[in-house]
Amino acid sequence: MQHAPAPAIPPSFYLKRHAQVVHALILAGVALLLAQPVLLLAFDRPWLDLLGVDSFLGLLAPPADGPARWRTALVSLLPVGGGLYALRQLWRLFSEYGHGRVFGNVAQDALMRFAWAVLLLALLLPIARGLMSVALSIGNPPGQRFLAITIAWFDCLHVLFGAVLVAIARVMVEARRLADDNAGFV
Repeated sequence: MQHAPAPAIPPSFYLKRHAQVVHALILAGVALLLAQPVLLLAFDRPWLDLLGVDSFLGLLAPPADGPARWRTALVSLLPVGGGLYALRQLWRLFSEYGHGRVFGNVAQDALMRFAWAVLLLALLLPIARGLMSVALSIGNPPGQRFLAITIAWFDCLHVLFGAVLVAIARVMVEARRLADDNAGFV
């Protein structure tokens, strides 16, 4: 009995499969992002406590009344919008990767935009959480209103991650420029 080697699978198959998995994860991320304001509006305080929405959004406590829920939901649209923009760029990037266009202009543009979106979101999320704390407490009596700015270790990690992504995107743009220059000499 002879053993026949398994047929070789082209590398583009793995890249296409990876792009499909990332697209599925992006859809899950979109659903989670869109769930944030909906959860704030749809449930009252006992349910918000049970669901852990306050920790999900980085709030000190869930909104106690209807107007506070509306204000907090409206403020939460800022990071949700930024997150949706970043995920849109990631979708574009992996669509290009799935078609094998790893070093194309569209892929590099999407990578650069995603990198900047990640960096800017990392810098702006502590501010958004602060605005949500104001939205939560603005209906309180004078002396009980507050602004809470929190910066955690993962905020710093997100900034570093964003900075690394921007650097990688710049390196890829420079590599493509050099490759185009070298191709002109041949």
